[in-house]
Amino acid sequence: MKIVEETRTKLLLKHRPLKYWSIGWCIFTVCLSFLIYCTVFDFASASLTCVRVASPSENRSSPNQINCELRRYNLLGSMDKLKIFDPQEAYILTRSGGKGGKTYQVMIVTPFKDFAMLSHVSYQENQEFAFQINNFINSGQTSLSVQQNQRNYVFFFSLFMFIMMAIATFFATSPVTICTFYKSLNQVFIERKSLRGNQIIEQPLESILCLDIQEKQFKYSKLYRIVIVLKSGKEIPINPQYADEKSIRYVLSRIQSFLKSAISE
Repeated sequence: MKIVEETRTKLLLKHRPLKYWSIGWCIFTVCLSFLIYCTVFDFASASLTCVRVASPSENRSSPNQINCELRRYNLLGSMDKLKIFDPQEAYILTRSGGKGGKTYQVMIVTPFKDFAMLSHVSYQENQEFAFQINNFINSGQTSLSVQQNQRNYVFFFSLFMFIMMAIATFFATSPVTICTFYKSLNQVFIERKSLRGNQIIEQPLESILCLDIQEKQFKYSKLYRIVIVLKSGKEIPINPQYADEKSIRYVLSRIQSFLKSAISE
């Protein structure tokens, strides 16, 4: 909060919540990036179709070749198609998360490269999926068709991103506060301007009982805001957002000095 104008009859204060704006837009941008990734680039379901191709008649000694087609679909329905030739085996890759959680993913091994299936499927489902592939490879079956689905995970993660974006938007559109004390009008005006709308609070100077400082403990520090306490007992924060102690106490002293001179006159 800053003092914009101070004269004998007028005291004008302005508070721009720059910290709230920057945090809000940063979180919004990050969540939007995750949301785009989930809906466009991450896969919600996958299907694997394999067929066993018989060896040419002149080369009966060589084993039959297996050709597979992997289709992966995102949440919007777009499809990505991959050809997998000569799969050797399928195994479950386990990854440990930062908080001790684990994710499991089936990997299909070929002589050329490994192909990854969906990354947020339960261990039991992955185990069954890998078993079906390995059983097909090691048996005489002529075809195989299996599917994986993580639509619930992608949907709820996208929903969570939407909620976080809404919260971030609330912070990013925090109002600018303009507080004006007028001796000549014997009034204090508090105007809050934001994209969500404008609000004007008006009170006579004589209705002010005192000014107080409210503090709030955050993770690593305390922040403060100035509150106008009316004789009716109602409390009106000048700045809804909390700020550093030094600037708040300086502004408080200037307001108190201004009000004392107004009362003495």
